[in-house]
Amino acid sequence: MNIHQFSAGFQLGDAISQEMLEIKRLLAKENYEGKIYAENVFSSDRKYAEKITKAKIKPNDVIVYHHSIHSKVLDFLLQFPNKKILIYHNVTPENFFEPYDLRFSYLLRKGREDLEIIREHFQHSFAVSQFNLNELIHLGFKQSRIFPLHLNFQKWNLGSLDQKTKVKSFQNPSFLFVGRIAPNKRQDDLIRFARTWKSTYGNQFSLRMLGFCNPDQQSYLDELNFMISQLDLQEEVKIISYVDESMLKKIYFESNLFLSMSEHEGFCVPLMEAMHFQLPVVAYSAGAVPETLGDAGILFQTKDFDLLAKEIDKIFQNIEFRNSILYQQNQRLDLYLKSTSILPLLEVIKS
Repeated sequence: MNIHQFSAGFQLGDAISQEMLEIKRLLAKENYEGKIYAENVFSSDRKYAEKITKAKIKPNDVIVYHHSIHSKVLDFLLQFPNKKILIYHNVTPENFFEPYDLRFSYLLRKGREDLEIIREHFQHSFAVSQFNLNELIHLGFKQSRIFPLHLNFQKWNLGSLDQKTKVKSFQNPSFLFVGRIAPNKRQDDLIRFARTWKSTYGNQFSLRMLGFCNPDQQSYLDELNFMISQLDLQEEVKIISYVDESMLKKIYFESNLFLSMSEHEGFCVPLMEAMHFQLPVVAYSAGAVPETLGDAGILFQTKDFDLLAKEIDKIFQNIEFRNSILYQQNQRLDLYLKSTSILPLLEVIKS
């Protein structure tokens, strides 16, 4: 029996791709083999995943499908009578993309419609957060369960840098956001916050927004660059396209606060990464973000940037306040990492 995993796309830096790699690694420890397949695979990532056209599915193989958007993958899988397991990562609401990318907006709308087809043809279903599970329950999925994302932070512990020995400087704010350059992530609001911060506290700060931008959504990236120019933030605000993990690690080390304005998240792995790298997390309360943070970090309910700037300034000025945030984040991260297990997936594979 092979356990094959499928998704619409595979890109080494994104959360679903990382999850598939971790599941494959954990299943291998249980002596299960299998491959990762996707409709879209970057040529540089083809040592990790193959295109679905190369998939060879035998009668006893188990199919694990990671769903987040419409693609040809679902139709491909439906032709097989094999046991099928859904892992639901959420579908971003289409309205975020309508002003920028109508095709992508259509794929999101179809992706949500696909859930009704999946419900009728898949034997088992998991969601990576309670927020996502609530959607499945609302759509009539029976006996769905939470299957927490497996976060492999061991990869960060390799190399010369180590957060346990390196003391992070909080002298000048170095804000960071990691996530796709996309309208639902609201990098435009991060830029508006930077303007407020500069007008209140001066220009001794930086804001870096790190993420891949879909070429079809270039108009949103153009909008962001125009804002940076018009608001005279070229020196302080930088957009960095996706980098490899060693550079990402370096950027996490160089930053001292993680700030998220995102308005839709099915989980948001970078929040956990920021905790791992000892960055206080300040995030807009939307989607699964409150659930991911638990009692850690700072959530804000409204985008009042003047009030938010004052709250964030306290983190930099008040060591006790900052340390209390970091302590709660460490507690939350430890609790979450202990909650992950491959056992729920193994149970349905063997059933």
